[in-house]
Amino acid sequence: MIKTINIAGISMQGSSFKLSNIKAEEILSISSSCTVVWTECVVDDLPATAGEVTKALGITLDPSVLLASYLSGYEDRGETLGLMLPIIMFVGSKVRISPMLIYIRKDHIVTIQDEQAGKILRLSDYTNTFFRRLPTNPEEWKDRQTTLLIRIIDELSEHNFTVLRMIVETAEQIEIDLAGLRQIPRDLTIEMSNIKTSILTFLNAIWATHTTVHSLRYGDPDMVSDNDTILTKFDVILAGLERQIQMVEHVLEVLTAGMNVLQTEVSNKLGSFLLWLTVLGTAVLVPNTLATVYGAFPASETEMLPRLLVLIASTTGATYGSYLFVRKWWGRARRIRRKKTHY
Repeated sequence: MIKTINIAGISMQGSSFKLSNIKAEEILSISSSCTVVWTECVVDDLPATAGEVTKALGITLDPSVLLASYLSGYEDRGETLGLMLPIIMFVGSKVRISPMLIYIRKDHIVTIQDEQAGKILRLSDYTNTFFRRLPTNPEEWKDRQTTLLIRIIDELSEHNFTVLRMIVETAEQIEIDLAGLRQIPRDLTIEMSNIKTSILTFLNAIWATHTTVHSLRYGDPDMVSDNDTILTKFDVILAGLERQIQMVEHVLEVLTAGMNVLQTEVSNKLGSFLLWLTVLGTAVLVPNTLATVYGAFPASETEMLPRLLVLIASTTGATYGSYLFVRKWWGRARRIRRKKTHY
């Protein structure tokens, strides 16, 4: 179901306008009298409703073609250029991906997004100011819509970067919690696993966005300007996406190091427990065996003291000997682990 449709553009007289909550069947009649139009559609279920929007606009490129792509998509059909870019959301320490479909035709750009993604494009708040700065000559229609397309992609990238900031803040809070705890609670380990999964999902989404923007920059589509000055703005977006990728990879390395520290701490605690368990088991096993043997042969009063001394000595010797042996083995194992961690 279509929730809202907003239209902004420049009329044939050169004045900018913005219309809200219009019907789908009114879009073509409005856009036919404009030099450039941006139609923003918000739907409740994008895979099910996007076809209704494209049918009303006469777009032959089926949304399923773009939605079949992984995270992002690029489809050039000459007079129609279709894009799918990921909208990244961070909800409850988990990253969710929602697609945004973008259709570019002559003098008309259409964006379709899910209502769960919320308001992504702030451009709708200042469309009048933005459209007044676009070229007005009829021959510059490619420059107009390419500039508008670049602005839409740039705002989507800014939104995703804001989500990255939220992920980084959550990861830093986890590191602070780890530093202040002697015992790691189970909830924190689950949260660490969730945040690592979120970072990997975010990284995949940014790489997918980078791939699509790169195809848009160098694919030479008919609906995009050939002006090098305008195309350079795609390079700026690509550079920003690359910085986001570098930042995400750095955060992932830091979080991985923290998880390695956690794993080492758990291993040390488990090893220490096994150490004392071994010592205790040996201390009990040796005298218990001797006591069993002595029990098979009843002793006289004169033999009780020597046997008691033997039990005490064997218990003390077995305990001390097992402690030295296990400690030596445990220390060697720890040195080997430290070397592996270092390398």
